[in-house]
Amino acid sequence: MRKYKNIFTCVILIITIGFVTYNIDSKRISRDKKPIFVVPTLVAKDGGSTVYRGLGYKVIRWNTISIRQVDGNEVQGFMTGYEISTMFNSQDINDGPKKDLKFVINE
Repeated sequence: MRKYKNIFTCVILIITIGFVTYNIDSKRISRDKKPIFVVPTLVAKDGGSTVYRGLGYKVIRWNTISIRQVDGNEVQGFMTGYEISTMFNSQDINDGPKKDLKFVINE
């Protein structure tokens, strides 16, 4: 019986840590800051988009090369932004971003 209690306690502890780290990283991403509790797992060849994994969630830092018209001139830059998804609603990097990204001029 004691063995099952220890296993149950460990599972609850891991789930709780996952919720806490997800909430902290989600709030940082909403402020366009880098998440803390994640590990980089993949870098795409689209300009440097990076996939990070946390405990039960995934963060994608979009960084794609783009050309825009600014004041009638073509300007090269990057489309940047963060997206977070849970393991139940995971997003693939090949599907592209689901939210609007910010254009940053390459200097």
